[in-house]
Amino acid sequence: MSARPIAPARPLPAGAASPLAADLFAATGRGGWRAALAAAVFEPGFATMMLHRWAVGLQRRGLRRSAKLLWRANVAMSSCHLHLDSIIGPGLKLPHPAGVVIGAGARIGERVTIYQHVTVGRARREASFPVIGDDVVIFPNAVVVGGISVGARAVIGAGAVVIADVPEGAVVAGNPARVVACASST
Repeated sequence: MSARPIAPARPLPAGAASPLAADLFAATGRGGWRAALAAAVFEPGFATMMLHRWAVGLQRRGLRRSAKLLWRANVAMSSCHLHLDSIIGPGLKLPHPAGVVIGAGARIGERVTIYQHVTVGRARREASFPVIGDDVVIFPNAVVVGGISVGARAVIGAGAVVIADVPEGAVVAGNPARVVACASST
């Protein structure tokens, strides 16, 4: 089975110095305060990430109650549970931010796209969390659990249950997920 090549991700613009600017660019393809204002109102995925990053910033400054309050408001508005202790790289794109759960120790790379009802967390009897590489796409209803690694540019199919490492550039699907295609090395 021949895999179609995975298109390289759009590079972040030179002005995307902050993770929030990268999130804005991922959501809209634009930058600047006007784009941010419009995206905060009309792009629920960007609004979710904006509130999450603000809450994380408050927590880092020692304002735990304020951070928790903002986090709780974000969960109520977006139905996304993005733990404040998770590490989320710049440029996260949430096209349909509903039911997304990212656990406390999860690490998400740069320019990752996560669709609705995706869970990234620890397995029931395991203390470690997944590490998601750069430019990964996770389609709806996927579950990625345990101390596993998802390689850069991997694609996780809708409804997949990922409980083992995913190689770089691979396409996985099924329950349990298995590699159904792999990007060519050329």
